[in-house]
This record gives sequence, C-alpha cells and structure tokens, in this order.
Amino acid sequence: MGRLLEEPFSTALAYPRPSSDILEKRIAELRSLGITHVEFCGRKALGKVRVLGKGHVGVVLAGRTASGEKVALKVRRVDADRATLAHEAEMLKLANSVGVGPRLIAHTDDVLVMEFVEGPTLREWLSSTPGAGEASRILLRLLEKCWRLDSIGLDHGELSRAHSHVLIQGWREPRIVDFESASDRRRPSNLTSICQYLFISGVSGLLEAILGPRDRDAIIRALRTYKRDMAEGAFRSVLEACGLARHI
Repeated sequence: MGRLLEEPFSTALAYPRPSSDILEKRIAELRSLGITHVEFCGRKALGKVRVLGKGHVGVVLAGRTASGEKVALKVRRVDADRATLAHEAEMLKLANSVGVGPRLIAHTDDVLVMEFVEGPTLREWLSSTPGAGEASRILLRLLEKCWRLDSIGLDHGELSRAHSHVLIQGWREPRIVDFESASDRRRPSNLTSICQYLFISGVSGLLEAILGPRDRDAIIRALRTYKRDMAEGAFRSVLEACGLARHI
C-alpha cells in the first residue's frame, strides 16, 4: 500500500490533484475497510495506469481484501461536486434491497467497497450477436430489474446511456452499475429509459438484427400507459409490446 503515495499510482487514489495529506488519509480509510491491496487494471487508462472506470465523481479501482476477495473500490475525486459518497452508498443499499446493483460491502465518505462486477458492456454483448432466445432471456431480466427499481421509487438516472451502465456479467447476467446519479426524490423512469435505449434509439439497430423488427408505436403506447401506472399489469404490457412476454 505504501507505493500508493508514489506516482503514477497516487493520482488514481486522489484524482486529479494528489497531496500527501489526502493520500495518507485515503490509505488509512482503505485499511480500515479491510483492503490490503489495490490493483491497477481495467479498460480505462488514467495517465500511466489502468483503472476500471473514471467518472465525474470518482475513480473505480480493483482491490483485494485480507481474505483475497476481489472487490471494486470507488474513490471520490478530489474535485468532485459532492463532499462525500454517502448519498451514493444509500442509493446503492436501496437498489441492493431489490437485488439490483453491485453489492455494497462497506464505505466511508471517500470510498465505496463493492462487489466486483465485470463483463462486456450491453453494446459489446449485442455486437457479439447472441442467439435470439438467449438475448430475449437476458433482456427480460434487465427489464425486470428496471421495474424493481421503479417499484421502490429509485431512479438510476443514467439508463438512457445504458452502454456505460449495464454490464453482462459472465455473458449471462445483466448488471446495472454506477448509482452516482441515482435519486429516490424524482419520479423513476428506469424501465422507460432502458426500453427507449434498446428498442427505439441507442442499440435498436443491433437488437433488431438479433430479434427482428419490433412495433415501436406499440412500445411507445405501452410505455406511456406504464408511466401513469407502474403496476405489474402495465409492466407485462410493456414486455408484450417488446416481444419478451413469452420468455417469462
């Protein structure tokens, strides 16, 4: 852990302006959370090191606990627009209560320790042209997770850009990640956002090549009804319009 005080590692731990005081505090936080190692790997480059992700609020790193478990570490950026990650932790706990999102293991104001989730992005997975049956089953599970979030009044806030917020873990299980924009104070639109991304804009061309054409007008009508009443019946009507109901 001592090497985290040195470049290029220090920048990732206190991006974008590391100082000795902040670095020492964050290393102490990591230790208090049971983290013994930080691993610099992932699809994103941050200077001379690799990380799992970088956003407006934090940098996501891989880490190890004393038991050897691999975890994801979200470390607050020094220049973030919020003083703590407490709100995101609460939103993630709420999502976890209905089986959605990476499992929150522990947290401080500056660090979230979460279940390590990896896999292709939604777009990458669709580009691999999975079979129609497999694609339908996985998308059904994704839509069910969005409905669960809607049902508890939690809006993810970023599912209109699902390419960077949905991973297909093990090429089999859809996982919704990154709850930094989530809120339980605005009307949720998770199912509406993901359906628009999948069937109307976003990756609709890729999906049509796998599942065949869908009646967009019927999907839009079903979503309008669902917005007024997010009950199970309205949700099933959306699934029918999307051609997924037979896979329930």
